[in-house]
Amino acid sequence: MENGTSDDVDAMWDKVECKRYEICRTISPAKLTPYLRQCKVLDEQDEDEILNSLLLVSKANRTSRLLDILRTKAERGYVAFLESLEFYYPDLYKVVTGKEPTRRFSTIVVEEGHEGLTQFLMNEVMKLQQQTRVKAQQQAELSRKNCTLEDEHKKLRLANQELQAFQQRYNKLREERNTYSDELLRVKDENYKLAMRYATLSEEKNMAVMRSRDLQLEIDQLKHKLNKVEEECKMERRQSLKLKNDIENRPKREQIFELERENEMLKIKLQELQSIIQPGPLPESDKAILDILEHDRQEALEDRQDLVNRLYNLHEEVRQAEELRDKYLEEKEELELKCSTLQKDCEMYRNRIDTISTQLDEVEKERDQAFRARDEAQHHFSQSLIDKDKYRKQIRELEEKSDELQIEIVRKEARLLTLESRLRRILSDFDSDTMDIQTGNECTLKKQMHLSYYYFNLLLCFFLIEDGPNSVISSSSSHQSEGLDSYDLEQVNNIFRKLSLERPFRPSLSSFSRISSSLKPVQEVSFLGDNLLKDITLVGGNESGIFISAVQPGTNAEKAGLKEGYHLLLLEGCVRGEIQRIALDTSTQEEAHWTLQHCSGFITLHYRASFDAYRRLQRDLADGKLASGDSFYIRVNLNISGQSDCCSLSVRCDEVVHVLDTRHQGLCQWLCARVEPFSGSDLAERGTIPSNSRAQQLLLVKIQKLVCRSGKEEIDNSRNTLVPEETSSSLDPKASPRLSRASIFLSQILQFVGRVDIKYKRMNSNERVRIVNSGSTLLPRQELEMLRILNEEHEYAADLDNKLSRGLNLIPYSPVTLQRTQRRRPVLFAPATLAKTIIQKILNMGAAMEFNICKPDTLSKEEFHLKQNVEPFIHYKEKQATFECITRENIEAVAAKGKHCLLEAELSCVKDLLRRDIYPIIIYVKISEKNIKRLRKLPVRVESEEEFLRSCRAKQKELEGLPCLYATLEPESWTGTDDLIRVIKDRIMEEQRKTVWVEQDLL
Repeated sequence: MENGTSDDVDAMWDKVECKRYEICRTISPAKLTPYLRQCKVLDEQDEDEILNSLLLVSKANRTSRLLDILRTKAERGYVAFLESLEFYYPDLYKVVTGKEPTRRFSTIVVEEGHEGLTQFLMNEVMKLQQQTRVKAQQQAELSRKNCTLEDEHKKLRLANQELQAFQQRYNKLREERNTYSDELLRVKDENYKLAMRYATLSEEKNMAVMRSRDLQLEIDQLKHKLNKVEEECKMERRQSLKLKNDIENRPKREQIFELERENEMLKIKLQELQSIIQPGPLPESDKAILDILEHDRQEALEDRQDLVNRLYNLHEEVRQAEELRDKYLEEKEELELKCSTLQKDCEMYRNRIDTISTQLDEVEKERDQAFRARDEAQHHFSQSLIDKDKYRKQIRELEEKSDELQIEIVRKEARLLTLESRLRRILSDFDSDTMDIQTGNECTLKKQMHLSYYYFNLLLCFFLIEDGPNSVISSSSSHQSEGLDSYDLEQVNNIFRKLSLERPFRPSLSSFSRISSSLKPVQEVSFLGDNLLKDITLVGGNESGIFISAVQPGTNAEKAGLKEGYHLLLLEGCVRGEIQRIALDTSTQEEAHWTLQHCSGFITLHYRASFDAYRRLQRDLADGKLASGDSFYIRVNLNISGQSDCCSLSVRCDEVVHVLDTRHQGLCQWLCARVEPFSGSDLAERGTIPSNSRAQQLLLVKIQKLVCRSGKEEIDNSRNTLVPEETSSSLDPKASPRLSRASIFLSQILQFVGRVDIKYKRMNSNERVRIVNSGSTLLPRQELEMLRILNEEHEYAADLDNKLSRGLNLIPYSPVTLQRTQRRRPVLFAPATLAKTIIQKILNMGAAMEFNICKPDTLSKEEFHLKQNVEPFIHYKEKQATFECITRENIEAVAAKGKHCLLEAELSCVKDLLRRDIYPIIIYVKISEKNIKRLRKLPVRVESEEEFLRSCRAKQKELEGLPCLYATLEPESWTGTDDLIRVIKDRIMEEQRKTVWVEQDLL
């Protein structure tokens, strides 16, 4: 029986499994879990796993996990699941079971009774009532905004007319541009044809010249062969003559016969003599005579043999001499032949060189003639273009005047509508303004300070709410003050949206110029990009590239053909309501996730199938060589505490860290490593810091605290610090519908934070911040005085809001690049009033072997202006009729000697030095009330100590904007002038050994 029951349960769940895909795509687990918990088939742990698990990234995964858990509950899970479908998804219930929904809720009745069912239904009714109230509130809010939108609709309609006028003008300009483009293409085609014809003729001429050169070379070769054959013929002729002479000088036949006859006669005589000598005994006297004769004969034979040997040796010597003579004669003849051959070759090459030089002269003449013809044609063409542009410019000026008159008419009509809406606002706010006017001056100042603080908190709240639940919310934002009307709230929101980040932090491209090593073709695909981040999973970063690591089955991304291992390069489409082109190849992992999360509509993805690079990245991530694929260096612009700011790494302001991961563990945190200051390599200490958007919130909170603390001090000391007298009595934030109270208070906050004395307090506080603005931090006094005019000329109010937006574009992290230099770096001193005295002290204290002053060039006024137009000087000083100028060559001349160049210049020349790849050492001597008395021995000309102290503090504002780090000498680090010089020299040597970090964005 038990086996039969289990088989029935499996059969029931098999029916559910057949519809599993449709169930996972349709239902939401969050709607079913309350009912299932009421039926007691799910506990709190199961519900938390289904709804909050990081492994279940999509709704389909959570629904699939819910089905798996319910299947473990056997028949109770099956019945409770069907009842939940019957209650929330009746159509899906009919598809799964084939039955009509009855809604009996038997499981809840069994488990909880009728009271439990009633309680569950009451809870659902309360949820629906709450949703109804929220919708009613939204409808009321929409109705309130409807009036404002109607006015804006009128303004937009007039603006549309203005834009149509611009569109017509744009169409005219586009038609002119197309006409000019066609004409330019025609001229280019003609020029191309002429160039091709000229190239063809030049090629034919070169071929003819080469052919003539080949023929001339063949002629010279034939001449050379002819000369060689003639020389060989002469040699053969000489040999034949020698043989002829030998033949002619040989002995005649008659002489040979005579010699033969003499030889025969001598033989006959010899035989006769031998016959005369008969053998036998001879007398003693004859024997003696015979012995004597025999002895004489032997001597004669020996003498004859000696003569024969000598004659033979002489014949051999003669023969060898003749052989040497013949050999030398042959060598002589060969050398004569070679000499004549070389002479012929030399003459041939001389003739060839003369021919080539003649041809070159002809080619140069033709080239010069062609250049002259080309220059004349270009001059004529440019003159024609100048005349044409002049006439077109006159026509365009007339058209612009006509368009401006039409636009002015449209603006006048828009101004009438604006005045009508302003009149309605003045009537509605008349009572509140009357109450404000009746209040005293002291109360007005306090109220103005309190209102500015409130508006700053309100702006901060808008910024924090926009980033989600992980934002940092200041406790001081809960203070209440006078309320804003709906128009002011809208203006605050509009201004602050300009201040918010459009996308996450992106390293500077000048810092990272990685080029992909793959030569594979780039492909692109277009599809619907809604919920793209849920369809695919990314891996990588700005150093390795962004790759797809997983694609969810059945999604638009899979249908479009995206696969694991694809390298994403570019995204084109709608991102956060704007059509953008975002390069993903150099983006960080955080920016890539942000882009894919906020894209909507049809998008186009450019990618490359780089599977080898993807496998290499996965291998490096698995081995621990890479943390994520991100790698760039930043300079921190505020102090971050590891405990109070929810991170594990505490960093100081102006510290450089190496960012290794911009989405560490999927949170809004960056994984960073400390950087060794002397080598630039990473240290073993690692930790997390807040992301760029979170750090910007921390920076705003710190500035908020500074405004609050300094504002209280200002009220005690002076009553007219925050609101200038020129504008406090004349400015009415409700006088213009576009110039809101938020703009006024933002300008006041910017003035307050940007003051020198408050900056000095900020620089010396424990919560030190470095404010780096893309625009000016302060609103100029002239523009504040123009606010009264802006009340009448309302169309320029948007420019003020834009300037305020640029003023509050705070940067918590600045991207930096590593620069290395082997030479001695020049030295700048701040404040500049102490520079000359410090330089003289350093040189007088025996440091001339390591330091030298930079000798400037003295130029007249004409030479100065002439060279200044060619290349600006790094620093110059005017003295009467001459200028003392410091150039790059002056600094490099000192550095070439292995010495530090001591510059007596202002800090404004730092950017010019960095643009010329000269990295200065900046020594800032901090002056306070405690150590200013120690400088009395130095020959420094100042009006008073207070004025000198104020000017020294003002330099800190300029130091904040420098694109490189600087060394600070604290007041406690030296006790006298000699001690100061010693500390400065030690600090210069220490800074020389350090690596240089430069903010390229500030250059």
